[in-house]
Amino acid sequence: MDSELLARRWDAEYRLGRYTEDPPLLFVAEIFATLRRDPVARDGIGLYVGCGNGRNYLPLVDCGLHLYGLDLSLESLRQLGQRRPGTALPLICGEFGGFHSACQFHYLVALQVFQHGTEGDVARYFDHASELLRTGGLFFLRVNSISTQIYHEHTVIERSALGGITVRYDAGPKTGLPVHFYSRSEVLELTRERFQSVTGPREDIIPRSSPKTGFWVQWEGVWRRR
Repeated sequence: MDSELLARRWDAEYRLGRYTEDPPLLFVAEIFATLRRDPVARDGIGLYVGCGNGRNYLPLVDCGLHLYGLDLSLESLRQLGQRRPGTALPLICGEFGGFHSACQFHYLVALQVFQHGTEGDVARYFDHASELLRTGGLFFLRVNSISTQIYHEHTVIERSALGGITVRYDAGPKTGLPVHFYSRSEVLELTRERFQSVTGPREDIIPRSSPKTGFWVQWEGVWRRR
């Protein structure tokens, strides 16, 4: 995946107001509730992959979590900082695949991030997530489902043996970029060896706002690092 191209596209999207007025996902409440039941994780250090301009990251930080934010879009991090002026938020500009840490994290949050790239790219995301998490650490995931009715023009460039697909968008803000849509079997296989399921995976179905049509579907789930 071309991370520089992806960064430029997201910079442009954030300049156009992406997520500026959007409320946090309902899944954010589940993340905090799960952490509240696990004091070791809750009081530890977390990593939010793809924190963007903070619509889901800031509600978690505001609950008192010690949560690093990682994003490859410098514009998104600039906007995030403006939403909490005078606060020294632990933010890192960089690409997840190239991110390394001297210590392992107590939990990792990845919402609508592990879908960017090809089948090979997304498999490496799961491997890297397990490397960054300590044993017993929590993994919060939300990714594209194959049930999504894809709206923009696209070309299917991969079909996985487990039922997922990768598309290259031919129109829209992700034009030219590969994006993966997971089957349930894929999610289970990618988490089977290194993670134990806590909840899910389950599908969250979101109808598109007019004039767009159809619906967008995401897998959500929580796992614990073995």
